[in-house]
Amino acid sequence: MKTAGNKWWKRLLSLLCMFAMVLGTIAGAGAQTSAEAATQTLLNTYGVTFKHSGTCINLYQLKDAGQLAALKRDYNSITLENEMKPDSLMWGSGTLSVSQAKNQGYYIPDNYKESLVPTINFGTVDQVLKICHDNGIKMRAHTLLWHSQTPHRFFHQNYNESQGFVSKDQMDARLEMYVKTVMNHVYTGSYGDVVYAWDVVNEYIHATNSDWERVYGKMGNYPSFCKKAFQFAYETLEYFKRADSVELFWNDFNTYMDADKELAIVNWINGEKKICSGIGMQSHVGTNFPSPDYYCSALNKFLAAGYKVQITEIDVSNSGQQDFDNYVYKLFQGICAAQKKYGRITGITWWGLSDQTTWIDNQKPLLFSSPGVPKSCYYKVLQAYTEAFGQGGVVPTAAPTATPKPTAAPKPVVDPASAAKVAEGWYYIKNVNAQKYLTVKDNQAKNATNIELATGSGSNGQKWYVSYNNDGYLTLKSKVGDFNADIAYGADEDGANVQIYENYGGEAQQLLLKKASGNNTYYIFTRCSNGTKAFDAEESGKTDGTNIVQWSYNEGKNQQWVFEAIAQPTATPKPTATPKPTATPKPTATATPKPTATPKPTATPKPRRTVKYTAIDLDGDVSLGRLF
Repeated sequence: MKTAGNKWWKRLLSLLCMFAMVLGTIAGAGAQTSAEAATQTLLNTYGVTFKHSGTCINLYQLKDAGQLAALKRDYNSITLENEMKPDSLMWGSGTLSVSQAKNQGYYIPDNYKESLVPTINFGTVDQVLKICHDNGIKMRAHTLLWHSQTPHRFFHQNYNESQGFVSKDQMDARLEMYVKTVMNHVYTGSYGDVVYAWDVVNEYIHATNSDWERVYGKMGNYPSFCKKAFQFAYETLEYFKRADSVELFWNDFNTYMDADKELAIVNWINGEKKICSGIGMQSHVGTNFPSPDYYCSALNKFLAAGYKVQITEIDVSNSGQQDFDNYVYKLFQGICAAQKKYGRITGITWWGLSDQTTWIDNQKPLLFSSPGVPKSCYYKVLQAYTEAFGQGGVVPTAAPTATPKPTAAPKPVVDPASAAKVAEGWYYIKNVNAQKYLTVKDNQAKNATNIELATGSGSNGQKWYVSYNNDGYLTLKSKVGDFNADIAYGADEDGANVQIYENYGGEAQQLLLKKASGNNTYYIFTRCSNGTKAFDAEESGKTDGTNIVQWSYNEGKNQQWVFEAIAQPTATPKPTATPKPTATPKPTATATPKPTATPKPTATPKPRRTVKYTAIDLDGDVSLGRLF
């Protein structure tokens, strides 16, 4: 028994020792993992893989040594919350003469015909640029064009709100003056290298109470002033040789709800040349909406279209810490997966350094409770990163280039030099295959109304006026009003809808003809497809209501259209009456003129009382205290 007991005791001791060794190994591994996790920050993870890890800040915070130190631990990029918006830069000191402005380095374009220029104050911005330069921090410039936080007088004659709005041409000149003056100031200064991105246009789609709209009118998916802002900004970057290193963004909120519309406008802005680098997704999200999957579907759509994306203003409204943790972990799993696939997300900016400075009342929507004090959601964001990329910061290898290599554009079937012509005037336009007419649905004079086939009726919706521009392209104007045939969103794709849209002269409304067999029969090609696609009755339909789309040229009868000139009624001239012989006038007795009555004095009108109305900005964002 004693021998057996000793053996049992030795065996037990051996097992206990092995167990202790295993526990020690596990504990050591756990300690190592914890140590590695403790060394992770947003800066050495997201700041490497996404290039810019950012936060929203104000000058007073940058001057606070403690807040600046907390910022530098996790971020290498800042966005000024309000201090670079138009109302912060303009009019601290009234107006200047043009000569004074030029002496101070303002950019005054040749078409600027006014005598006054608003004062632009760069004092705060200059301090911020220097602090960023001295501390190795980059900066997103936010924002050049916005309907909110822009002084109303910027849009009025003589920069005076009591006078009327300026013309579109005047506003074009003011816009160029402002955009180029601000950008020139940054890049001619000593610290311009810190600015790596600009929000050129902010929240166009969701604009309310917009002075831009009061000057230019409703512009839908073709906002000329937005496109001009990008053109002016891009010209400035080219001048300073920064077009390849600085990115220009279209920035908006609720992009996940309007992804197709956002893309359509940005595609139109880039129609002639890529001047908009990508889309800024503001990302003021909540755990109840949008879902991470819904958000990431838009993110991936923008990336798949070849654009860069910056997540520009993220915060998360929530019902509690666990709710926040679960949501942000799933959201950043999706964001990391998108970056791993495309590699074109070039920055993530949290909208506030901590919950102490959030713009959202009664919420704790940020990763830090106070500067430098992380919450559990902070570690969830890091966990999502580690699962996607591992412990160390990883530069993505998938699709590393900013834009996919362009594929050679197909040769146009027809161009202005070889296009057929018909005389300018009114026509019915009949589809050869269906023997039915190009018709505005329900004769409705409204933007984006479909064009379809219908039996001939002679209605205004079937009458089209052909006119030519200086480039040799034609437009088809509908008799229902000042609307042209238009390719939806100016898309260059098979199946793009043919509709009517208010006459603005863009490429989506410009067409070319190619002669087909048969009298007065033509193919109708679209400029937005570079002359490769033509009007087509969808799926070769022949019934009333068949939708008209553009489709790649195939020489089919379904793409052939007969132009039937509409005879204009000629007014029948009235027969000229035979002139009656003129009677010899009888001599008129000279009447003694009656004395002219002395006119009664006109009562001096009472002066009208001038009522001065002060417009109150009821923009939804501002009324909610929304300053982003």
